[in-house]
Amino acid sequence: MEIAAVQSAENGHSGLGNGSSGSVPPPSSISPLALNAKTEFHPARKPFNGFINSVSGDLRTQSVNLDLGRKRPPGDLDPSAHPRRKVDVSDFLENGLDSELCFGITSRKIGAGLENLGNTCFLNSVLQCLTYTEPLAAYLQSGKHQNSCHIAGFCALCAIQKHVSNALQSTGRSLIPKDLVSNLQCISRNFRNAQQEDAHEYMVNLLESMHKCCLPSGVPSESPDAYEKSLVHKIFGGRLRSQVECQQCFYCSNKFDPFLDLSLEIVKADSLLVALQNFTAAEMLDGGKEHYQCEQCKQKVRANKRLTIHNAPYVLMIHLKRFYAYDPGWKIDKKVLFDHSLDMKPFFSGSYVSKLLTS
Repeated sequence: MEIAAVQSAENGHSGLGNGSSGSVPPPSSISPLALNAKTEFHPARKPFNGFINSVSGDLRTQSVNLDLGRKRPPGDLDPSAHPRRKVDVSDFLENGLDSELCFGITSRKIGAGLENLGNTCFLNSVLQCLTYTEPLAAYLQSGKHQNSCHIAGFCALCAIQKHVSNALQSTGRSLIPKDLVSNLQCISRNFRNAQQEDAHEYMVNLLESMHKCCLPSGVPSESPDAYEKSLVHKIFGGRLRSQVECQQCFYCSNKFDPFLDLSLEIVKADSLLVALQNFTAAEMLDGGKEHYQCEQCKQKVRANKRLTIHNAPYVLMIHLKRFYAYDPGWKIDKKVLFDHSLDMKPFFSGSYVSKLLTS
């Protein structure tokens, strides 16, 4: 399982927009040395082999660009010195990854940057995250959807497929995502060109549009059959379990809901681990009052409620809530720490083999 973080952007801005790979500090905090610094992007040195069979049977993922401190020979800057190498997809299939998502899995070099067309950094940040989501990029580059697309008019999945293909073939250049920008209202009627929008809101609506575009004709988008057939849900889809426990007879009532991303509060969390702990912590319903109707006791009782991840997605997307619910104009501007890997076992209620690690 991979992990990707998309943060809600202040006034529509996000650190990955404008063709940039990081957030830009205010001018007052930039030192003279920083102004003269040079940023270089290096091609990946090893193939993506995310699902690795270890002796213990653990499922873990690896990034292709973790070894940032190692010195590289001069030839490393030449993309032609690193031909794209096919990766054995048996590792993916043996660990349960749908064979439909294993087309053309190869080592990826860094693609193009994206130009800002006027308050479009919210869109750029989401496109950059999706472009480097390996199972999605592999499927899109196979051309399978485009060859069978039945959508009349704008198709979000075809647009993403064209963008990903162009971006990964345009190393060292910048692209203008004009097709996606000009069709903002096809993603959501609430969006307006040249206005500041929220990155998370755009991501949710874009994935929903892609989900509808990849379904066979006649399949309702919110049906159980749709979740099983949808490319989007095969990659990003999981299930949350909401469990309510009666504090009198300890009967548990469970409800399961699909999700494509987790939105985590960070007001009381300085790390991703703590944010997940708070998200899955048990809470007393109605402040401990006897308001919950227990199915077994047949009366009003006190009850605890807890959310857990019941079915883990292949790619876990996490959204950090950087705005207060009671004051959306005020941003929570603080660092949220996370390691290269995270054990998801404490937040999981479904079946698993040994540890659940994200990377």
